[in-house]
Amino acid sequence: MARSLRGEITQMVVAVAVAIAVVYILEFVLLLASHYYPALKVYDVYIKDTIGGIITIGISITLVRIVRHIIETISERNAGQRNLRGIFIILRVVIYAVAIFWFLSYIGVNIEGALVGGAIGGVVIGFALQSVVSNLFSGLMVSGGGLLTPGEPVSIYSWLFGPVLTGTVEDVKTLYTKLRTQSGQIYLMPNTALLGSSLFTPLRDGTDLKYSFNVTVQADVPVDDIMKCVKENLETGRSENSIVSSDLFLSSKNGTTNTILAIAKFSKIDDLNPVVDYINRVTDGCYWSIKNRKT
Repeated sequence: MARSLRGEITQMVVAVAVAIAVVYILEFVLLLASHYYPALKVYDVYIKDTIGGIITIGISITLVRIVRHIIETISERNAGQRNLRGIFIILRVVIYAVAIFWFLSYIGVNIEGALVGGAIGGVVIGFALQSVVSNLFSGLMVSGGGLLTPGEPVSIYSWLFGPVLTGTVEDVKTLYTKLRTQSGQIYLMPNTALLGSSLFTPLRDGTDLKYSFNVTVQADVPVDDIMKCVKENLETGRSENSIVSSDLFLSSKNGTTNTILAIAKFSKIDDLNPVVDYINRVTDGCYWSIKNRKT
């Protein structure tokens, strides 16, 4: 990886050097021609500005490519755990902005006056783009911090979205995150909402996925009998219903209903809906089976 980076830097430096050499050769040719044609001397200033512009463009493009290569290398070393695309966008803007200001200063433009005018306009633009900038920095925190990783199954709860969203993160962009739920529905969620008002629950548990949910049953049937029946059915039908393992716990009871906490492990996110459906059906079947026996 280091050799590849050095090779790319060397190629870019050589390309910039060749471009500069070509510009100087053209300048020499034009100066030589102006010796015989004095009218060409008026173009001397434009030639120098052209040289400065080409050098500025070459150096800025070189720096951007080097920064991109470094960021891609860091992302690969982290096995995709950190998406640094947002950081690259900001660094690219900074590099090009510095290059533009340097070139304007080189050709004699009053940078201080431009900055004062730009500051006034920047305040107005800043208010207009407040939400965009907020999303941008939230995207940097979400992607660069490894909070959400493309391809990772996760449950996201936020009062802004309503019910819990469970699915696979498909992409983490600068302004929003793309989530595909276990039902196949696509959600595009602003990063500001994710960072400031959301609770994340990773589903990955080693090589499997783990998901927990509540099952409520009426209290007119002993809950111990229901849980025993459900466990027996889950044990016998586990392999046929994509369940790696499962646990049941009595979560709460209020006199009229009992709430059972079901924890299931399975292999892939596509199995989530069938697993939840199967456990709910088994619980319902056990309840009615025991209730009918008692009556």
